[in-house]
Amino acid sequence: MFGYEPTIYMPKPGSKDIYQRLQRQCTNCKIPTISSLDDLKAQLEPGKTHCILDAIFGFSFHPPVRPPFDQVLPLLNQSNLPIVSVDIPSGWDVEKGPVRLTTNEGDTVGDGLNASVLLSLTAPKEGVKAFKGRHFLGGRFVPKELEEKYQLNLPAYPGIAQIVELPLAESSTQTTASF
Repeated sequence: MFGYEPTIYMPKPGSKDIYQRLQRQCTNCKIPTISSLDDLKAQLEPGKTHCILDAIFGFSFHPPVRPPFDQVLPLLNQSNLPIVSVDIPSGWDVEKGPVRLTTNEGDTVGDGLNASVLLSLTAPKEGVKAFKGRHFLGGRFVPKELEEKYQLNLPAYPGIAQIVELPLAESSTQTTASF
């Protein structure tokens, strides 16, 4: 797959058609899917995985963290592998950023994933202001009318680039939007 050998962790198959089609597409492309925590631990052993692509929760995530993710998030953080998160690191609040996560039983899980790279789609979310790693934006397709209506203040994309790297969050030019 473009020189990469991805493995997808999917603890339980989704019942919605979109998840069924995603799993079928992975099977057709010979992308292995693992579902147990033990398989995930084995995949995270040194030399087996070089990077984690985090698309576990979407930006609509709300605590508490339910099993098996109460064990998965700390496991991924403890792997010391680079984590690339899509839209917002899993476990972060879309408006507040990293928050103390607990389970239904009240056990502390941590603050969500510690991503080293963030790829925001359409526009950065309000909660990523505290993000400290490299931050990229993909969403050149946003019409000027929508950008102005929602005051997105999106950066210019050089040439025909489909993504652009954003300045560090400490900069006052950090672009954010809330949806």
